[in-house]
Amino acid sequence: MTRRYLLTGVALFVVVVSVATGPLTGVDVTEQRVTEFGDGTATVESVAVDTGAIRVTDGRFGTGVSYLRVPTATVAVASVTDRPRLVYRVSVPALDVELTETTVVTKPGTHRLAPDDRGMARGTADGSSYTGTLAVRVQSFTTDRTVYRENVTMEVAT
Repeated sequence: MTRRYLLTGVALFVVVVSVATGPLTGVDVTEQRVTEFGDGTATVESVAVDTGAIRVTDGRFGTGVSYLRVPTATVAVASVTDRPRLVYRVSVPALDVELTETTVVTKPGTHRLAPDDRGMARGTADGSSYTGTLAVRVQSFTTDRTVYRENVTMEVAT
């Protein structure tokens, strides 16, 4: 008999939660991140990038592979209309590397764009320093505006 009450209680709980969070009540319990950008624009207050942190280092555990380590871009957005995106592009032509990190912006606040480090084939980073470009853009179907651009020289750590 106890099992029957337990089964009935669980079934009743599932039904109550389903009804309470369903389309009839308008309550949305999901926090879905918007991934598709559209029209609109964003007003950027500031962009912070630690340009001294970009570097080429050796891989771990004696792999013999070099890695391009890229700093995070922190973007303070003051206002947003619709669904533009922030695009952070790191380009190092001499290493044939172009990294891009994007995020759709739906509300003001601070947004962090952190591209993954890029491994390069052995012998690719055989110089002592390289020149690259860091850029942050606001992009949508109606806007494509560069809000930050800086040329950087990175050292190869040995």
